[in-house]
Amino acid sequence: MSLGIKSLWRAQRCTSRVRGLSLIPREYHIPLSLQRSSLRQWFSTPAIQTETPPVENGVTNELLMGKTPSSFVRALRKRVIKMRSGFNPKESALVKQPLRHPNKHESWRSLRQRRRSAARQHLYDSMHEADPKPAHDWRSTFGFMMRHTPNIGEILNFRVIIGKGVATEAREALSEPDTHISQISRKNESTIRIEEVSPENGELILSLSGSEDSVRKSLLDIVGIVGKITAVRISDPTWEALLLDVWIGARAKRPGIRLLGNGEVAVDDKTMTVQTPLSNATKYKDYLLTRRADEIIRPSVWTKNSFEKYVAALVHGRVPTHLARSLYPTFPDHQQTVVSLLLDLFTSDLAKSAISASALKMALDFLESRGGGFRQTSRSILNQAELSNMPLDAEIFNIFLVSSSKAGDLDNFNSILRMMVRKGYPPQSRAWVAFIEMVQNPVVKRYIAAKLRRKRLDRNPSILRAIGRHMAVIDLEHRLSPTFDLQGFIDDQNKKYGIGWLDTITLNRILNLLGAHSTLDACNDLVDLAQTNRLAAPSVVTLNTMLTHSKALAPQIAVLQSMSTLCPKLVPDAVTYHLLFRSAWTRRCPNSLRVIWRYAALARQTNSKMRYALTKLLNQEHNLSERRALLKTWEDVIFGQAELAEIRASHSAELKAKHLISKYLEQAKGMKPRVSFATKLEEALSMDRKIHQLKKEGTFMSSSMRESLTVELPLEPKPQSEPRPLRICEEARPYSMGG
Repeated sequence: MSLGIKSLWRAQRCTSRVRGLSLIPREYHIPLSLQRSSLRQWFSTPAIQTETPPVENGVTNELLMGKTPSSFVRALRKRVIKMRSGFNPKESALVKQPLRHPNKHESWRSLRQRRRSAARQHLYDSMHEADPKPAHDWRSTFGFMMRHTPNIGEILNFRVIIGKGVATEAREALSEPDTHISQISRKNESTIRIEEVSPENGELILSLSGSEDSVRKSLLDIVGIVGKITAVRISDPTWEALLLDVWIGARAKRPGIRLLGNGEVAVDDKTMTVQTPLSNATKYKDYLLTRRADEIIRPSVWTKNSFEKYVAALVHGRVPTHLARSLYPTFPDHQQTVVSLLLDLFTSDLAKSAISASALKMALDFLESRGGGFRQTSRSILNQAELSNMPLDAEIFNIFLVSSSKAGDLDNFNSILRMMVRKGYPPQSRAWVAFIEMVQNPVVKRYIAAKLRRKRLDRNPSILRAIGRHMAVIDLEHRLSPTFDLQGFIDDQNKKYGIGWLDTITLNRILNLLGAHSTLDACNDLVDLAQTNRLAAPSVVTLNTMLTHSKALAPQIAVLQSMSTLCPKLVPDAVTYHLLFRSAWTRRCPNSLRVIWRYAALARQTNSKMRYALTKLLNQEHNLSERRALLKTWEDVIFGQAELAEIRASHSAELKAKHLISKYLEQAKGMKPRVSFATKLEEALSMDRKIHQLKKEGTFMSSSMRESLTVELPLEPKPQSEPRPLRICEEARPYSMGG
């Protein structure tokens, strides 16, 4: 498993204006000779005094001999981790704590997670020892954040969108001397400015920032000045409680004004919408890309709007697994191609005037979410934007803080945080959430949560939800017992952190803990409760979490059926099929393997492990294990007798599982299985039980009997639907991928 780091040497010091963003690149492609010389020099530099014994030249040459750069780095990482495995990392608060569960397998699983977390910190420690600068600990970082966070509370940022029905009147009213936005700003100690009048729909967009109280008063003044607003909408439901008095105050002056609920449609275009910064970030969604990224047609004219949409087309395109090899037969792959295009785009002089802040954030978020491998690229793009005098804001720094938090790199987190403060941006809710997520020690989490309450930062819904998400798992660990009351636990957490604390991620974490304690009934009750009361939306990760803790195939099928009933739109992914495949493989169930393999192939959700195991089964004839020998005798059932015979005839020299996938798709001709996956898998398991019973009794099974013991896999045409063009939608505005 990748630890987020594939290199142990520091990146070259970049003489740029952004110094705090330097991190170890995961895959920094430089010539092999330079890599070897730099690595050998890194170990033999006498000026660096470290606690780790230096690696001698003989050991370095032995590691380098006959190895590629990536394999050398892996060997070097293993050596560093092995040398330090007997000691605790210097920053133990960032190491995941092992938990003791009733099931020994779950306890070992928790211990493996702790070891992986400690190994990552050992790698950071070895890097910090080679740096003359003193390393930071969580206490100094926490103290720095507390000193620079205002006592008045969070500095909130919103976008206020006024509908086109009153946009012209609002612009005129907010330009009058007595009602000018500067007067509102000075009176309420907030910051208001006009972002733009949208040329496409005529809306007036304002940016509003300030403390909690100043934001409330400013919004109330805007509603009062723009007298024809008929409704107020708050895009993020979790902020409704904080801004509820804005609507109450407006309604006291004008009883006809309405507060629109989530998803409620306005009757006219005279609505004022209050958006959080994250609300604007979700206007672009992932889409299916069936061509190379460099084949996406660029706009003929670069404007801020076309530039942003082109960047969105690059970063949100998802290439299906079955097309990745054909579209990118050699290096670079899709991810590297997108990164190269982004770098060329943001450093080009042709599009320099069209670069927007939202497009920059979108690109940086994409690069940072891919780990440390492309951090040099994101730093280059940010440096170029800063040299172009593009104003930076707190959200850009928060992107890097979140990335460092996920990597567990406290030193880099601290550097970015200090640079953020130097630029005049105090730590905001996302910075605090990232810091809480980076800390793994429960005692430290409780200490941080208590300090945040003293700062009154828990009044911010974002921070309150973050505290609730992390403390919920810790509180649950202490309350689990044979008489555990799930509804009582949910009610107590709602009183502490508000209703919004339970999101999908927290739901999955709680399910992981409940499953580790073998309380699968409580897992089903929690999912049912979350779905019925709309507390959180279960995802495919929820399904996979429950399958992980259901070791046998029968309970896994029960979980699959219950989730299919609760969430009919939930579609299994490659992980789902692999978990079921592994259980069926372990228990030697040929019909179950047949169903899982065929349904996964038709859904294009097979993974490499599944294909490797079946390819080996197809080609191995001798030295078979007991499990593999049984499955080998039933391979015609697993793969299909007619399909297997045809593929063996055409690919006798090098038969692979992927050849059968192509055959299945060719036979299906766009059709789908007639019976649901859970129902057919239950039928297959019943048939496998009959096979094992007959084998135990020593019954000879003829070809006709084997055929009767094979489940059928009928297909039916897919429902007719309109062909969907490859496009990415910005609300209702499509961006075509080209003809």
